[in-house]
Amino acid sequence: MVESSPTKTKTKLRKTTKTTTIAAMIVIATIIAAPMITNKLSFAAPTTANTTTPAKAGLTLLKLTAPGSQVVIPLVKGLYDGKDILFITTEASDKSTKDLIGNYSGFPVNYDPKLTKSQDVGNIWIFKNGVKGPGFLGYQASVVDSIPGDPGYTPLWKVNIVEWKTGNGITPTILGSDDAIAAAASKNQITITPTNVVVNEPILQWAGNKDNTIHAGHI
Repeated sequence: MVESSPTKTKTKLRKTTKTTTIAAMIVIATIIAAPMITNKLSFAAPTTANTTTPAKAGLTLLKLTAPGSQVVIPLVKGLYDGKDILFITTEASDKSTKDLIGNYSGFPVNYDPKLTKSQDVGNIWIFKNGVKGPGFLGYQASVVDSIPGDPGYTPLWKVNIVEWKTGNGITPTILGSDDAIAAAASKNQITITPTNVVVNEPILQWAGNKDNTIHAGHI
């Protein structure tokens, strides 16, 4: 684990996780009930939900249907234990982060400064440079430190910014886990800047963990 990671308070984990998960479901239900038109939303009346991949790397479109309408929500690619995950962003505690993610996905993100008051948050690492990829800043996919099935999982994440150092023969690579990030930091290859920004990003699809104690799944 990266030393700068916040300590998780276990005593309130189940209550807060349940609350935030329900909140995310309410947001999705609201979107289905009252669809909005943006440049990435389309409307139809199919009877099933499915996913397609748009031209923009890192985004998969989740199609949710209600009687007489359809809304498309972009799923963002991330990494956990070197394996792919897909998540959505519903809220951010910081306005600039809200705008950044909303502009990236083409889907509105809500501003909620109260997210910072939660004691049960995980860590998400967003890359400022390095290998080009589907991350929010144009580099590799963001990394999280838990997935559904992990006792410490929460859809709330504290944002950490990762920046590769230049020179001294350092060649950026894909860091797919918190352990890989910690190893790179210990070798003085990267700098990690913790922030006070918290985002609500429920993971909807995951490929399991490296020990196979958590199997692949989806919500």
